Amino acid sequence: MASKYARPVACDSERLFVAAIDFGTTYSGYAFSFRHDFEKDPSKINANQTWVAGHRNLFSLKAPTCVLLHPDKTFHSFGYEAEDKYTELFQDDEHEGWYFFKRFKMTLHNNMNLRRDHMIPDISGEKELPARDIFSHGIKFLRDHLIKHAKTKGVYDAISDDRYVHWVLTVPAIWNDSAKQFMREAAQKAGIKEHNLTIALEPEAAALYCRILPVEKLDVGGQASLGMFKPGTEYMVLDLGGGTVDITVQRVLEDGNLKEIFKASGGAWGGTKVDESFLQLLVEVVGSNVMKIFKTKHTGDELELFREFETKKRTITGDCSSKVTLRMPFQLNETFDEEFGTSLKDHIKQTCFKGKMNWTGDKLKVDPNIIRGLFELSANSIVEHVRDLLKEEACRNVSTFLMVGGFSECILIQDAIRKNFPGKRVIIPEDAGLAVVKGAVLFGHNPLTIISRKAKYTYGISTTRKFQPGDPVDKRIIVNCREKCSGVFSKHVEVNQTVPVGEALETQTYTPLYADSKSVVVKIFTSSDEYPEYTSDPSCNYLGKIDVPLSPGSNENTIIEVKMTFGDTELAVEASEENGRPLLATFDFLDH
Repeated sequence: MASKYARPVACDSERLFVAAIDFGTTYSGYAFSFRHDFEKDPSKINANQTWVAGHRNLFSLKAPTCVLLHPDKTFHSFGYEAEDKYTELFQDDEHEGWYFFKRFKMTLHNNMNLRRDHMIPDISGEKELPARDIFSHGIKFLRDHLIKHAKTKGVYDAISDDRYVHWVLTVPAIWNDSAKQFMREAAQKAGIKEHNLTIALEPEAAALYCRILPVEKLDVGGQASLGMFKPGTEYMVLDLGGGTVDITVQRVLEDGNLKEIFKASGGAWGGTKVDESFLQLLVEVVGSNVMKIFKTKHTGDELELFREFETKKRTITGDCSSKVTLRMPFQLNETFDEEFGTSLKDHIKQTCFKGKMNWTGDKLKVDPNIIRGLFELSANSIVEHVRDLLKEEACRNVSTFLMVGGFSECILIQDAIRKNFPGKRVIIPEDAGLAVVKGAVLFGHNPLTIISRKAKYTYGISTTRKFQPGDPVDKRIIVNCREKCSGVFSKHVEVNQTVPVGEALETQTYTPLYADSKSVVVKIFTSSDEYPEYTSDPSCNYLGKIDVPLSPGSNENTIIEVKMTFGDTELAVEASEENGRPLLATFDFLDH
């Protein structure tokens, strides 16, 4: 069976225009470049850096990942326009029936039971729609916006033919195969053709971009940056996004290509954790009921509040001694007054925040130590995880940390890394928030820069063999008067095993269970253990299945050869009969 998804080919002759979409948890953006520009100057990458943030005319490198739909579920807007329109609807009390979605990407993170009919609630929590539709709306908006932007540069002819345009969609390296397939199908629903799309891993893409930057565009904190990417260098990429922290460890080879030397890892410790801590602080001050009423009745003002906080959390420093001023919506004070009959200004003076927090008009002044405390959970989680990684034998020669992603622009997080790892060189590229999407363009032009990766899981297939002493009784089945053991884990690749890009590993052979089988359903499982015995082991998770239709005349003695390609950004599976005849089949990781 040939894989359902074709593997990318480096510098495909028809890949004249590469367009990349970085669909983030909090912010999204795009970038693109032409093949001839890539060959002459790889750094010549176009990106839209003028997203306008509402009525305040703030300019942003990316747009908020927000989708607004009409009451009839048709698309209205994305990004700042969606936020502003929904705020307007709320103020005019006309929002009822509309659908507003934000920060929904995290519903795919670590979801081992993801299905293509997965539903997500809108901001009200009272209505829900298929997640694939919402992702598709967002991707289509970015796709159309990119094409329109490219046409303004006089390149209509080059992108009018789909054959010459290749799309790259970024995903966290720590995502599982189901989530990657989900994003691929959402992109196809958005109008991107299956064979015109490559999935790129976010930290890898960022590393590719940083390799082409001149020294003056790399913030190295006063340390020497020469030789960062010289052969033999081992470095850790910390991709700090809104939702996830995504970490890979790579070595630069003699030919300049990259090799992953430890499996991708990370967790949900991104910038939204700071937002959650800020929300909990407000709840502590005003009470959960007031915040609930405020969120329900003044959703637009809540959006504006967190937009304000977003600008503050990037600039707060560890040595800041003066109080941090936040502009607060008067509706929050009004809601508190209606609930308790007193102002927040007077209430704060009666709490443990007396002297540490002052509410004056529409301004809240907060002790900097309180603000810094909002970052502790994220910072401590990142530092602890990095410390654990450095204890691994494969990571003991890591000399450099490369910090990318929007959250890496936060000075407090930068300080936490530098303080806890003084012996490591810390490098932060200019416009770190665009490193992923610009690197994705480079990956689209030359995906074979990464020559090998480490398997994140142990992958295997559920098989049946002769029942042996010690096998669980509940796995005993009778087939053709013979005792068999079902649900045995037949391993194809081991967690953290080096897997070359574009090459299938050892072929495994199987036979149909019954003589009259018309097809074979091959069930694929993953495990966090190196040596799982049964697919029902606690460490195992069902990934999906492959439907393999057999040739006429097949029986229980027909030998089927199955091989998997793990080194690419997406898992590919092939099957054939022993005589070499390919079996046309498809795999599905979203049918649980």
